[in-house]
Amino acid sequence: MLSIVQRPPSLEIEMNISPQGLRAIDDGPPPVSRHTARSAIEHRPHTPNRRPHILACVDDSPRADAVAYHALTVASSLGLEVTFARVIEQSGQSAVPADPIEWQLRWETQRSQLHDLEHRFDNGVKTAGVVLVGDPCDELIDWSEVNGATLLALSTGTRSETNGMGPTTMRVLQSGTTSLLLVPPQAQSSAHRYRRIMVPIDGSSRAESVLPIARRIARSHGAELLLVHTVPKAGASQGFQGKNVGTLHAEIERQNKQNAKSQLEQLTARVEDDGITVQSVLLGPADPRHATCQLSKDREVDLVVMSSHGATALSDIPCGSVAEYLATHCSMPVLMVRPNLVTDFGAGRFDTNGQSVFRFG
Repeated sequence: MLSIVQRPPSLEIEMNISPQGLRAIDDGPPPVSRHTARSAIEHRPHTPNRRPHILACVDDSPRADAVAYHALTVASSLGLEVTFARVIEQSGQSAVPADPIEWQLRWETQRSQLHDLEHRFDNGVKTAGVVLVGDPCDELIDWSEVNGATLLALSTGTRSETNGMGPTTMRVLQSGTTSLLLVPPQAQSSAHRYRRIMVPIDGSSRAESVLPIARRIARSHGAELLLVHTVPKAGASQGFQGKNVGTLHAEIERQNKQNAKSQLEQLTARVEDDGITVQSVLLGPADPRHATCQLSKDREVDLVVMSSHGATALSDIPCGSVAEYLATHCSMPVLMVRPNLVTDFGAGRFDTNGQSVFRFG
């Protein structure tokens, strides 16, 4: 059943409201401070042996069904639980509601709609629910950190978003704190199996490290894995100048394509040995962002699984340029994996000791 995290009955409400907002959890609508509500969260402390889970942000728009469906689908494949979250936006210095009756109605509506999700999507995944109050981005990130959520699922926004992503989701992406399942408004929201899963690689161990995740999902769906490597155009970044620069660029691109072809062949053989159908595609020289995104549409990919960082490995940015472009432009869900992703691949007792299921090089 869909359970709701409850505040301890003995928890007293503090009235020294902080300007940062507040957090409230199911059991009744009284306004509480962020500090008090955080204590309620910590009433159920996270332990290393707690099964990892997805926090799925589901609002009251039609997009919520797609987020819920894909969160449950990925959770089922990776041995995760799902916590559905609703956020009641609250801003300003005071967290005290002007109209307690209106507050009660809003609270009950959010809680009721969370319960409804259980009946629409029942695939055997253990679920829970939580109602948060405050700034959506801050509350989702804070709750994930406090409760050990290993993956955060969100809608990328509405079809009318000019940059392909709503402001809350963009802020979460730019925070760089957790792995993300980003679901566009065009994504399927009804039961269907993933048929083709794309994994972009670029020759780096970081990009390759997501293959255990992709293989697991593909195996559970009987899906095909599509490995794609787009060789970038050689340009000014290589630092060559002079009349022979064109020849040098051509040689660089030739060598890069040869290396990419060799890596694709090795990875393809490894995946095939695992009993999974796989295809590999070598593109370029081209812009990896546009070429990879276009291929995902041409091949009718159902899910993109990729590392947040690739060959550039810039630790001071939340994700690489290709990952950000696909997250904001793909018409199918993108599972952006960071090193904090912990899951349960085994059939026995869960015990990861808080370690990631893969390693970045």
